Amino acid sequence: MAGDHPDNQKLDKGAGNGGDFSPVDGRRCTDFLFLLLLIASWAAMTGVGMAATGVIESEYISKGDPRRLVNGMDYHGNLCGVTNYVKPNGEDTINLPKAYPMPSGFSVCVESCPSETDYNEFVCEYEVQHEIDTLFDSFELVGDVVADQEDAKRSLYLFYASQKPCMPRIESASFLGYCIAKVPIDKVILSQSGNTTESNSTQSGNTTETNSTQSDNSTETNSTEDDADVSIPISNKARSSEFFDEAMSDVTNVRDVIFGFGALGIIFLIVIQLPGFLSFLVWSMIFAIDVGFAAAGYYSKDVSTRWAASSVTRPGNEADILFYASYVLYGLAGLWFCIILYLRKRIVLAIACVREAAKAISSMPVITLFPVLQVLGLLAFTAVWGVQGNSASCYCPASNATFSTPVETLESENGLCDEGCIVHKELLYSRNTKYAGLYLLFSWFWTSQFIVAVGQIVVALAISLWYFSRNRNLVANATFFRAFFLVSVYHLGTAAFGSLIIAIVKTIRAILTYIQKKAAKSKLRIAVVILSVLKCLLWCVEKCLKFINKQAYIQTAIFGYSFCKAARMGFFLILRNALRISAVSVVSQIVLFIGKLFITVASSVAGYYYLEIHFGDELNYLMVPTLLIAFFAYAVSEAFSEVFGMAISTVLQCFVADEEMFDEDDRFAPGSLAKCIESTQQKYKKKKQVAVKA
Repeated sequence: MAGDHPDNQKLDKGAGNGGDFSPVDGRRCTDFLFLLLLIASWAAMTGVGMAATGVIESEYISKGDPRRLVNGMDYHGNLCGVTNYVKPNGEDTINLPKAYPMPSGFSVCVESCPSETDYNEFVCEYEVQHEIDTLFDSFELVGDVVADQEDAKRSLYLFYASQKPCMPRIESASFLGYCIAKVPIDKVILSQSGNTTESNSTQSGNTTETNSTQSDNSTETNSTEDDADVSIPISNKARSSEFFDEAMSDVTNVRDVIFGFGALGIIFLIVIQLPGFLSFLVWSMIFAIDVGFAAAGYYSKDVSTRWAASSVTRPGNEADILFYASYVLYGLAGLWFCIILYLRKRIVLAIACVREAAKAISSMPVITLFPVLQVLGLLAFTAVWGVQGNSASCYCPASNATFSTPVETLESENGLCDEGCIVHKELLYSRNTKYAGLYLLFSWFWTSQFIVAVGQIVVALAISLWYFSRNRNLVANATFFRAFFLVSVYHLGTAAFGSLIIAIVKTIRAILTYIQKKAAKSKLRIAVVILSVLKCLLWCVEKCLKFINKQAYIQTAIFGYSFCKAARMGFFLILRNALRISAVSVVSQIVLFIGKLFITVASSVAGYYYLEIHFGDELNYLMVPTLLIAFFAYAVSEAFSEVFGMAISTVLQCFVADEEMFDEDDRFAPGSLAKCIESTQQKYKKKKQVAVKA
């Protein structure tokens, strides 16, 4: 039985060592072999990457070409700079690495992106360009048939530009394999007279004003219906890029504001430490849930009564269903109320844990920035992993590589892609390439979870150092750095062990997802359903393992245990304190949810009004920067919640250890938690007296 297990015993009073306990004492390296195994996996990953990038030769993994993923594709389905395709004029697209956009929304391959705007020069689809070149070459043989070949050629370009196969050369920025025009395409008005304008129209009532800025040597003009100007027609696909360009311009102009307002999460720590605020917040939410159940029950019963009295017949006995549903909701309200009454003292303990966790983080504010260091570490690893992974995934044998346009969407005569056509890449991999990709995916899972685990142990150790300190006024940022040093020296192996377990489960889920997609393509519906169930079960297993890992990391932080012992001790600690942990879990989730909501909403509202007041006339869209503020604030709140949640759980385990290891006069518990221990001890003494009398 679990109660008889040697690890399921309260901590020995002697473990406190006369009140001199410190989480730093007696530490040693834990699970070092798993750290070596992680390093070996990185070495193997590097070997796979070197083979994929061609640094070393391998008969199993051929050299890949990352350009297959990042380079643009033309309207024929050729990858610019990669595919051997000879254009009608004799150029090969393998020597044209950049994709230049057309008004149709598709692209053509060019040697380089235009460095300056020239509305007298055009880039056209290959067949159109060949047709124009051939036509004017023949005119040159005739001699004086065309008085001004340049004007005639420009007129022909203008005609094709209006039909979408041609595009003037507009200054563009090179991004990966694409040319990003710096002027929105539909702002360009091409004039037959040689004057080209960039139009910005604003409407007021029934009057439209057009402000035109001429390019090159042209002067300012006001366009009328009589001018022989040609506006480039834009497909829906190309039109969406205008919004993107303007939105990106807004983001660039106010990027400091976005990051500034997005990082306001630290204010929440100050707010929840206000006297009485946290208790009011938690109890309000708890009773709001109960009132919600009761209100829903009342509303359901009221609606069912009105429907039953109505002459209109409701299909499917809806009135009866709502009537019975109302009593179910009333029952849930009553059940919730009884649960809260039973757990009320433990909820008080949970509130105290949250409050003390906030104090601990406030004494070491640098701890809130640690997720940033984790993200930077993950990005650095992902950058290296991405180069190796892209190279491995971009090797495709010639017979298995497909870069195509669906045949059913092409015009049968010339093979050109009309608007609405879907141009796509399809890469078919060899068996060895798939295995290499799977291993690289496993390596990424393991490393990313390792970074998360290190962060959890560091936070837990820093909080435990704060808790088991006789003079908490001396605890500062230096305590956090001390915790980081101790984890780096002693417990990286434990982080590697715990993260390996999660990585294995994630990899199995990825394999099942791959098999499920294959089964879906083969129309194997039963197999798809079975695989979906297996994936759901593995998701549940992963969540349970993460919870156990979290408790194990806290045990490692407090006592210096290896992973297996820490997991056992943490598991039995949960069994001994199930109700306490449940209450803390509920309360912490309420607080963290409100924290996320507060940080996101407060940052977004404050940012919106600040942008409206200071940048209202300079921005194209106020909502785009505001949404980015909300997104960044939510990301900050998620990182903050991870740290805060770990701190709350650590304070609870420190509280349990404090209660079990020390006598009343030697305990470390701060004020609010000390009252909880006194209440528990009085209750225990009463039970003991009753048992003695019996």
